[in-house]
Amino acid sequence: MDHLPPEVDGLSRRKLLWGALLVGFGAALALAYWRFVWTAPPDAFVWESAEGEVRLLEPRWLAVLLVAPLLLFVLGRSLADLPWQQRVLSWMLRLAFLGALALGLGQLVETERVDKVCAVALLDVSDSVSDSSLEEGRARIVELWENRRPGDELRLVTFAERPREVPLVDPQASEPPLTLPEVGALRHADGGAGTHLRAALQHAYGAFAPGCLRRLVVISDGVETEGQVLAEVGRARELGIRVDAFALREPPPADVAVTALEVPGKVNVGEPFEVTVRLHSTRPGQARLRLYQGEALNGLDAVQTLELPPGEHTARFRSVVRVGGEVTYSLEVEPLGPDAFADNNRAAVTIDVPGRPQVLYVEGRAGTATYLARALTAQQFDVDVRGPEAFPGSLAELERFAFVVVSDVARERLGRDAERLIERYVRDLGGGFLFAGGPSGFGLGGWQGSQLERVLPVRMDSEKRREIPGVALVLVIDRSGSMTGLPMEMAKEACSATVATLQGDDLIEVIAFDSTPIRYVKMQPARYRSRIQNDIMRIQPGGGTEIFPSLDMAYQDISVVEARKKHVVLLTDGQARSDGLFDLATTMFAESITLTTVGLGGGVQDELLRMMADGGGGRYHQVADPNSLPRVFTREAELISKQATVEDWFPAQRVGNPPFLRGISIQTAPLLRGYVSTQMKPAPAELILASDRGEPLLARWRVGLGWSLAWTSDVKNDWAVEWLRWPAFGQFWAQLVREHMRHERRRELPMDVRVEDGDIVAVVHGLTEDERFDNDYESRLLVRRGRGRGEAERQQEVREVPFRLTAPGRYEARLQAPGFGSFVVEGKHARRDAAGTVRPIAVSYGHAALPYPREYAAFEPAPELLERVADAGGGAVDVPPAAVFDPGDERIERHAPRQNRFILAALVIFLLDLLVRRVRLFDRRFQRPVAVR
Repeated sequence: MDHLPPEVDGLSRRKLLWGALLVGFGAALALAYWRFVWTAPPDAFVWESAEGEVRLLEPRWLAVLLVAPLLLFVLGRSLADLPWQQRVLSWMLRLAFLGALALGLGQLVETERVDKVCAVALLDVSDSVSDSSLEEGRARIVELWENRRPGDELRLVTFAERPREVPLVDPQASEPPLTLPEVGALRHADGGAGTHLRAALQHAYGAFAPGCLRRLVVISDGVETEGQVLAEVGRARELGIRVDAFALREPPPADVAVTALEVPGKVNVGEPFEVTVRLHSTRPGQARLRLYQGEALNGLDAVQTLELPPGEHTARFRSVVRVGGEVTYSLEVEPLGPDAFADNNRAAVTIDVPGRPQVLYVEGRAGTATYLARALTAQQFDVDVRGPEAFPGSLAELERFAFVVVSDVARERLGRDAERLIERYVRDLGGGFLFAGGPSGFGLGGWQGSQLERVLPVRMDSEKRREIPGVALVLVIDRSGSMTGLPMEMAKEACSATVATLQGDDLIEVIAFDSTPIRYVKMQPARYRSRIQNDIMRIQPGGGTEIFPSLDMAYQDISVVEARKKHVVLLTDGQARSDGLFDLATTMFAESITLTTVGLGGGVQDELLRMMADGGGGRYHQVADPNSLPRVFTREAELISKQATVEDWFPAQRVGNPPFLRGISIQTAPLLRGYVSTQMKPAPAELILASDRGEPLLARWRVGLGWSLAWTSDVKNDWAVEWLRWPAFGQFWAQLVREHMRHERRRELPMDVRVEDGDIVAVVHGLTEDERFDNDYESRLLVRRGRGRGEAERQQEVREVPFRLTAPGRYEARLQAPGFGSFVVEGKHARRDAAGTVRPIAVSYGHAALPYPREYAAFEPAPELLERVADAGGGAVDVPPAAVFDPGDERIERHAPRQNRFILAALVIFLLDLLVRRVRLFDRRFQRPVAVR
């Protein structure tokens, strides 16, 4: 075997030796890392210094140094044409880079132990703290300021319902001296009627400077009205904050307060009962008490004057409720001497007294509701008469009525929300509903095809009798530029809807105008509906507005046709010359041509259009929303055609035999003078009374849980004028209402209602018929404000929350009281049946009162709360000011991170290494330039 040359053989041995050395070096490093780093205790990398200690928080990042043997290997294998000194320097720079990177990633920090104290004083400035007590608290803050050590800090947070930081002049300096606001400036301009100590503690957490021992000093009378401060003190202690307290113990000022106004749980109409008043007086004195029932002084017992020694007192007033419904009792106390807080001198409680059945009567013509209302009132009903605009806005408000009457009301005045409420009232709540006729009733009021028609037992598309010739109708439509968009589209839709309303033999013409009139639909029978509606769709907006030529064209066209009734409808949305318009309207009316005007929007000549309608014997409609135009036009068509109206004397004929007609002789009833023609729906709709022509006069049917009735005549001094004199008029309507009204089919459950920390809390117990716990209720709590004395009537806001099952058969609901005052509380309880339908099973009633903020019911300081706060916070009560800033053996570690320095050093070393590997440093030779010949 051939032997290698000696020089080659020596080189191989050196390489092997170098490799073994690198492997050994790497293994030694890895073993050392495992022994002294990976398995080392957490405090192994802590070094004491003159000011504290130096600590490596993440020592395992020293593993970066394990790359060092690889750098030696690369150094030995490098092919770079650099002097050996420069290569060694590059290797040393890389080692330094690894060391700096390891220390940077290992998070090297310096820790300093300091005894600096940062104190935050929490000063109670709520209304329960008197000015003299607040002055005492202010003096405490001055003492704290004067007992600071150099370097200590003091900050101030005042609190009542909300905390607020009050800046002190340079809290780290002794000069200039402390500048503290006076007592009046310390109080909060708003929110002094409560004490939220917990919120003050939470706010104080952010007021501490970093790197110091933290102290909280609570200066208060200990009266807490919101929150749970003891729960927050535990958290403060966990955060390392010590809590001390100074108690403001000054006796309360002279004050008389109403602590409770109580009425029995159940009050009946006409039964006397007692109203109990509970008072508290902090000093001896006198007070005059006045009790109001609604807006008037309580009838049986209204005014009492009492001698009040310090402490609790009770007064009783006799009272009686004459009319059922919602009744509010209000008490006012007039202290005959000093009184600190006027807000706690009033209280109110609202109760719901069951009384006579309540009927809601919505009448479309003001001033004509007295006839039916008086008749029902005489029959022991409470009647609430309203206009259509005042219809209840919620099902909860509608639920208190046993029966609802809507009489002679056009659809546009009632609104679609009311239609939905009526249907739900009848179907779901079992209410009774009567729809009565008149000039705006049934089809004449635009109710054809409505949601309400689906509830009624009659149809409004009656087979109308024709008297040839029929109706001639001209629609004169403004197509000026201002009608562009929605107004024009709604106007065309209104014309089309009008055509659909007319009978086939009725005549129709449509004229659209801007500066000049155009006949888009010439006078023709309405039976050609498709062609007419296509012609209407061709109308497009144009230019200006000239009314007279278009109205004159309509007059010329309609005057030459033969028809039973002739009518013109004028629609405009702008201004036009008024010359001759009124004269033209009166001329048309003299020839039995009536004129109705419709003003769209707010820019119309309101007085001119109204005057034209009056002169033309028609009506004026002011329409703000273009979407209402189709209803206005179709109602006009119904009114003028009078196809659905029968105006002739006729007797009411009995067809059905319902129980409510027992004892009433319909045969002796006077004649009626008119009704609205309708058709009966199929069974189960039931015809009770009919006209002499066999058309429905009174019909009814079941809708869900309730009844819906239709009376096609009216209930006032027009068509029913003779019925008003009939001795059985009141009996007829009373028996009808009683048979069909809503009856309470649910049992009443007792409900315990109380006010707790500003919340209304209600508790009911569910029991089955065999007195076992019932855990299947689906219950809800409804709360609404009672109307206090002197308050205007307003739309009632009802707040609703579910009951929760908190124990077998025990249901609880909690709702934050919506302000201060008296509240009517109602519980509704239901259960799902086998089909999954929710069925009402019971109701509960109660009342609650929160007359004023709890701050004004704090009659004595509560230092015991401050003692518990200080005890839980590791502090003391009435601690000397110097002790607040005494650190004792406590020290706080202030950490100064140093890893950024090493990361920056690693970056600099990396750049130097790049420089060393790119630039020759140790063998550079500078040669003299050689001249080139």
